[in-house]
Amino acid sequence: MSAVTTVQVRPISAPRGAQWAAQAAVALGDALHRLFARRAATPRTPVEEAEALRRYATGFRTSDPGFAADLMAAADRHELRAQ
Repeated sequence: MSAVTTVQVRPISAPRGAQWAAQAAVALGDALHRLFARRAATPRTPVEEAEALRRYATGFRTSDPGFAADLMAAADRHELRAQ
């Protein structure tokens, strides 16, 4: 004869505040998505794009001056092409 052991599992309730925290996280994610989508959607002029590239290039001046010079030249070309 064999015996069968069954286990009854009690339902586990969600921790207190879990639903509120999940709703807050979703709301924050939605707000950040709207903020970045709006920033990405705003058109920039070629001059603004070139200035942003120059600011990015200054971060590489000490570690990789050749790359920084290439980025500066690309910004100049971009700005000239738009004129």
